[in-house]
Amino acid sequence: MGRRSPSDPAELITDPGVLHATPTLEVFDHRAAAAVGGVAVVPHRGRWRAARKRGVDARGWFDDELDGGFTQAVVHLQKGRAATEQGLAEAWNRLDSSARLLLAGGNQLGIKSAVKRLTSVIGVEPQIVANRARARVVCWPKSDAEIPAPEIEPIRVAEAGGAMVLHSAPGVFSADDIDPGTALLLGHLDRCPAPERIFDPGCGLGVLGLAALRRWSGASAVVADVDRRAVNCARRNAEDLGLADRCEAAWWDAVTEPPPLARCDLVLLNPPFHTGVPVDLQPARSIFTAVDEVLAPGGLALVVANRTLPWERDLRELGRLRLLEDRRGYKVLELSR
Repeated sequence: MGRRSPSDPAELITDPGVLHATPTLEVFDHRAAAAVGGVAVVPHRGRWRAARKRGVDARGWFDDELDGGFTQAVVHLQKGRAATEQGLAEAWNRLDSSARLLLAGGNQLGIKSAVKRLTSVIGVEPQIVANRARARVVCWPKSDAEIPAPEIEPIRVAEAGGAMVLHSAPGVFSADDIDPGTALLLGHLDRCPAPERIFDPGCGLGVLGLAALRRWSGASAVVADVDRRAVNCARRNAEDLGLADRCEAAWWDAVTEPPPLARCDLVLLNPPFHTGVPVDLQPARSIFTAVDEVLAPGGLALVVANRTLPWERDLRELGRLRLLEDRRGYKVLELSR
């Protein structure tokens, strides 16, 4: 029998003849680095842990003192165009003059249009080295062309204590502007008693936790995210706002790791429901479990979500729940012990 088609397009990268047997720089996955050696840049904490468990030299992002000189790089196509372009630019700049760049991805994510865009930049026609299971891997030789990194402007967040200007980055949740749900939740901070310890899980750029720290000068916070790029942004934003001494930014995977703090009296949460393209409710439910562990008696959690998401049943098991607001497709829930 022939090989079974993979359920994940990234598996095409290990098809026979695709990779050269040389240490590889891999971005957004680790299967190539596991197969032939090299370095994997994996910003998702859980996948980074999986890579390290397999013995791969895995890094959270390119700020981890990653040198160049690679003769082969693999970039896996992302849902967001800017994130893919950032990965391609970072990988391209770390290739030597005789190297090759491979882009792997499925039709669902737009691999064909991504190949056209990259070919127009590099100026060299690519070679398709794998093409099946509605996915492909495409290869370009290194050239003198430059692959520009996308530019993401800082975002301004209107808040009671004055506008916050926040650094952003490609691939981070709501990188171009504040998410409407987060903006809605900010309007409910006035109902909270002054906290001592704040937890912002799934923090993204750190909007909720940092706004709370500006409001309550006696509080400290842990802001946490599964995406290393988000953690980098949140940490930088805390420094820029003069809040670094009261804000800890944690790279944390709720599904596989214990909470990054022992106790808090206020949780501000816009729970994730995507890991890539499909809806995935498990990360949010794992965050709810963490909230149950750390929220002190008498504590309060404010949760915002798309109206259609079924969080009420999960949250009612943790304490008293009431609906604060339901408009523009979002709902704000208050959980109290």
